[in-house]
Amino acid sequence: MNIFIHTLHRSALHFTTGNPQTIKQSQLNEYPERALLLANSDDYIILNHAPDVHYLEYLIEMGIGTRHLLIPKNQGSSLCDNVLKDKPLLSFLQTLKKTVLHPYISTPAEILLAQKIHATLHSAPPELTLKINNKRYLPTLLEKLALPVPDYKIANVSTVIETARAFKEKVHNIIIIGEHSYGGFAVWPIKSEEDLNIFAGHLHQCHHNECFLVEKMYDVSYSVNIQYNIGLDVIQDIGMTDQILDEQLKHHGNMYPSSAQHTDTIKQYAYAICDALKLQGYRGLLGIDLIETTEGKVFAVDLNGRVNASSFGLYVIRKLFPETYLQKHFKILSHLNIEKRTRFITLKKRLGVACLFNKNTGSGILPYNIGLLPWGFFSGIVIGETQQEIEQCYNDILLITQS
Repeated sequence: MNIFIHTLHRSALHFTTGNPQTIKQSQLNEYPERALLLANSDDYIILNHAPDVHYLEYLIEMGIGTRHLLIPKNQGSSLCDNVLKDKPLLSFLQTLKKTVLHPYISTPAEILLAQKIHATLHSAPPELTLKINNKRYLPTLLEKLALPVPDYKIANVSTVIETARAFKEKVHNIIIIGEHSYGGFAVWPIKSEEDLNIFAGHLHQCHHNECFLVEKMYDVSYSVNIQYNIGLDVIQDIGMTDQILDEQLKHHGNMYPSSAQHTDTIKQYAYAICDALKLQGYRGLLGIDLIETTEGKVFAVDLNGRVNASSFGLYVIRKLFPETYLQKHFKILSHLNIEKRTRFITLKKRLGVACLFNKNTGSGILPYNIGLLPWGFFSGIVIGETQQEIEQCYNDILLITQS
């Protein structure tokens, strides 16, 4: 039996400072309900509060999610800590047999909770999670595996400007990456002296011992995310998507299937990384970001030791179309702005039959992250038979949400 707990807070992500972060803690508290897209009907999910009843019914009708909802009485900043303080809830969880705990990301709190309820933790040990989520670790791992390594330098707060300026003269354009970044936070593309000066203005916010990866900016054809679910005895290939990134390399969603040309090389490199981490004790979802350059080269550029943004789309199409998911197309749209606070029932009416996903037609947008609707945002998975169908639906959604 599976138990999902998607605690998401800044202390678990270890953000590098010095990069503006627009997500408030109150908004982060809404993210645990995303796990509804991963849960099956007989699974349990732990939430900060009950989800929107109309949204839950919509998911259940699609064959997604579960009615087995557990909500701790305490409402502090950490969902996991709240469960540990709720003795009746802990007692109930201890009565469940052969349970597997699925966290968003592994921290000591999830380890303790799994021990308390006698569950198997489907995740890496926290120290391994911290190691692989540190952006400085991947180049070291690639060198050990004899895989191609992007041209890079390591610098600290006091040396990063000098290092970046000298490296830029050599390779033209560079990217400065904080050792702890997430979704494009703490990532600075540097194409000019002005860009470097703007970055320098953020350094006073950084801790004195923070480090940075200064990396060559390649001409990229495709930025790919490939995911695996790593178990004790098996490595399951979940799927590969193309990432939608803006000029500042901020993440705005994913496209499936990937259009990358060198998929065999991508999978070869990714599996080698995955296998190496499995030997170190990694368990659970692992996302690997790779780039395919215009020159046909492939580089692994990031590791995500947690649930990835595209995990939700990849799992949803498997649930909706267990026999034909490989033939489906989807586009994940992250943080769509509808410019005013609303509820799911109102959003559902605005999207209407033409845009909202319908199981009978097999196409449309399936909303998620609807806990952000009070702030005027939500995310969605646009599903269709062809890329053209996806783009038409996307354009219709933009007209509706921005009207």
